[in-house]
This record gives sequence, structure tokens and C-alpha cells, in this order.
Amino acid sequence: MLLDEIRARFNEARKTKDDIAKSALEAVIAGVLLKQKSGKGEVTDSDVIECVSKEIKVQTEIAELYKEKDVTTSILASNKIAVLKEFLPKQLTEEEVLAIIKEKDIYDDCSPKTKGMIIKSIMPLLVGKFDKSKVNGLVEEYLKTKC
Repeated sequence: MLLDEIRARFNEARKTKDDIAKSALEAVIAGVLLKQKSGKGEVTDSDVIECVSKEIKVQTEIAELYKEKDVTTSILASNKIAVLKEFLPKQLTEEEVLAIIKEKDIYDDCSPKTKGMIIKSIMPLLVGKFDKSKVNGLVEEYLKTKC
């Protein structure tokens, strides 16, 4: 299970005094524990990937925010991102996501409701494999070319 891999890497980072990896993985483990305690019970690899993705998003925002002001903090956040990306599945390209969108499009029209239905059907397939913020734009692009 992915959580076991993360915990093993966390313990290794503690022993080798790799503070960057330790800090990044600690945040993910804390997120997973919050999910467990929120009443969900046992977490799946999908839940763990979601926590890793969320932490990558946080660290990306930190890296961007401190790019000009505090270069050290920005570099630290970028290094944490590199550690966390080891635990994500292979990332999909925009072309691969467009192919998935085309495959899942069973609707005749190009209405906003259709867009919502397509997004709803493909999001579970993209968890941890593609940036969720780009999906809306890709579906819109697809629907423009379709109609």
C-alpha cells in the first residue's frame, strides 16, 4: 500500500536526517490521519494520492509566493515537491486527457450541463494523474471543436 511506502520513506528520512523529505512526508501522513479520523475509516491508495496531490499544490503555491521575496523558502518548497512526486502515478499529458474526454463523451449537445457530466465522469480517472484545475479548460476546448 502507498501509505506504507510513504511511512517507510519517512522513517528513512528521519534516520538519515533528511529534513526536506521528512517535512514533506510528515504533512502527507498528517493529512491521511485527518482523513482516517474524520470517520472515513480505512484510507485507500486513492485517498493517499489525493493527500500527496494536495500537499504538492500547497508547496507549489509557497514556491510561487516566495519566488521573489525569499528564494531559500522557494527552493525548499521545490525540493519538497520533488520528494512528493515520487509517490504519484505516471502523469497524463493533455492529449491523453483529451482522448479520455472524447471516450467518455456520450452526449449529443455541447451545453454547460454536458460539460459538467463529462467532468464528473472523468475526474475519478484523473485523481493524482493530472492537474484538476486544467480539466475544465480541456473539456471546454473539446466541446468547442465538437460543435
